[in-house]
Amino acid sequence: MMRKRHEIDASIIIPAYNEERYIGACLASIKRQKFQGKYEVIIGDGNSKDNTRKIARDYGAKVVLENYGTPSGGRHAATKVARGGILVFISADVEIAPNYLKEICSVFENRKVAWAMGKIAPSQGNFMERAGADVLNAITMTFNPLGIAYVNADTLAARADSYNRVGGFNPKLVTSEDTDLGKRLMWCGKFAFASKAIAFLSMRRVRKWGYLRFVIFHTMNFFKTHLFSSAAERYDPVR
Repeated sequence: MMRKRHEIDASIIIPAYNEERYIGACLASIKRQKFQGKYEVIIGDGNSKDNTRKIARDYGAKVVLENYGTPSGGRHAATKVARGGILVFISADVEIAPNYLKEICSVFENRKVAWAMGKIAPSQGNFMERAGADVLNAITMTFNPLGIAYVNADTLAARADSYNRVGGFNPKLVTSEDTDLGKRLMWCGKFAFASKAIAFLSMRRVRKWGYLRFVIFHTMNFFKTHLFSSAAERYDPVR
């Protein structure tokens, strides 16, 4: 069977809903990429009521609509029109370092690698937030090679062939859709950690919820997803 030829090297997939305050900075960081290949940017928009779609189009991004009302629904809709051989998933409030796309795509030069994650860092983070990010990066590097999916869709990449083979994101999941996908991608090939591909995450939810509530929620959700294949069905937006 012949391998499918992809039109471009990478597709950057971003789910969004009413993200006019953040998406401009996210897309501007993509414009600064030092990447020699060809890439596209696709927004999976949940019928935003603000200027999200206009800002996205002003930056040259393609916009597709989704009707599930979930971030996974946005990613699912965007991947349906993606033309890249590598699918790169970030969030609308994430800014990526100038070498991010180059570094995260480079790990796929190893044909055994099916999926990868970059390194996270807090945007304008304090000492505690930076320490927390370091812990999560260490967990990512340790758990995934052992076959325990620990996934953050703020900085996730996968071969399009592998992604499509396992069915992609489940658009009905409200939370843990990234872990759910990671569990299936494990069967397609190796995981790689792109330590030089840095994604700067917004701390808006962490600071709104408080550190303790944030850690407890995500820790419990991680165990529920792995042990019971069940995840939280509510995750209210924070803007």
